[in-house]
Amino acid sequence: MPPLACRRLSAAAFADVRDLQSVLAAAPAYSLLVEGRPPAPTAADDLLAALPPDKSNVDKFVFGFYDVSGPIGCADVIRGYPTAEVAFIGLLAFAEPEQGKSHGVRALRQIEELAKSWGCTALRISVIETNPRALGFWRREGFTELYRKPAPHFTGQAIVMERAIGDPRGASGSATADP
Repeated sequence: MPPLACRRLSAAAFADVRDLQSVLAAAPAYSLLVEGRPPAPTAADDLLAALPPDKSNVDKFVFGFYDVSGPIGCADVIRGYPTAEVAFIGLLAFAEPEQGKSHGVRALRQIEELAKSWGCTALRISVIETNPRALGFWRREGFTELYRKPAPHFTGQAIVMERAIGDPRGASGSATADP
């Protein structure tokens, strides 16, 4: 399998915003499932600007995943949220033609290594309940449900899940579908 290159994206770089928008636009089923509408023309700008309470851009990392053809996926990761030892994955998405090719598993390994280098001991994700394919992916990767909460502006509740970094259940690479 060809390597999956990962590069941090910047809101200040037109090419990065364009690449991110192209990935989000190429995954319309995700937006329809969780937001009830196609990706907005400003989806990349919105993702690059979104921050949780009490966090700054120093702790926000948006990545593009590339293969030989160009951008195929993205991830949004917040360092130290909601607590110092947790890395929060705000989004892990791939263009629809690239889904089901184990890119999500490979990208998750890269995110996990980065989080480990930050001193984090756990990964956390919030999955909208109307996205069963993503929920299955995260469960196969060893994430367990912590709680559910309302998710204004989304089509269902948020299912907050977590996994310890280095959890052998998540290291199998056995997932068959990408989020």
